[in-house]
Amino acid sequence: MRVFFAIEFDDDIKTYLSEIQQKVRQHCTSGNFTLKENFHLTLRFIGEQNTDHVQNLKQVLKDAAQFQGFELILDKPGIFRKGNRGIIWLGIEKSLQLQQLYNNMEDLLSQKGYQKEERSYNPHITLAREVKTEDFGFLTEKIEIDKLTMKVKSISLMESKRINDKLAYIPLERAELTDNR
Repeated sequence: MRVFFAIEFDDDIKTYLSEIQQKVRQHCTSGNFTLKENFHLTLRFIGEQNTDHVQNLKQVLKDAAQFQGFELILDKPGIFRKGNRGIIWLGIEKSLQLQQLYNNMEDLLSQKGYQKEERSYNPHITLAREVKTEDFGFLTEKIEIDKLTMKVKSISLMESKRINDKLAYIPLERAELTDNR
């Protein structure tokens, strides 16, 4: 099964992301737009794993959750360009707590034999893939983002699979972070 670690969002944040996505869609000639129920923040993509490895990853999840809850703030949109196509995303303001959680997860995965990511962590929420547009400049010129705050109370091990020909992200296990009161 294809798996990854993620921070899931509540319905209010997903609704807001969907509203931003609709504004983006107005400026695109085509694209594969993320389903509202699939909005998340990837902590670490793992890929194809067998059942035994998934059990190890569930332990990594529990160990990583020994971390205090924190808040994230939405930031400006951006794009990863590939010729005349791109992936449109919404950024997250720089967060020391998020970076520490990511670094901790990388260390835990390394201890279980997973190779560390070579790229630096670039937290973002994917709004659309394979987007075609005449001008990607609309992202900075016409899309305004409210600096909404999201409380991070848990992290999840997710499975990515197709259900009725639609991509679905299913939580396999969720671990609550420690209370930050």
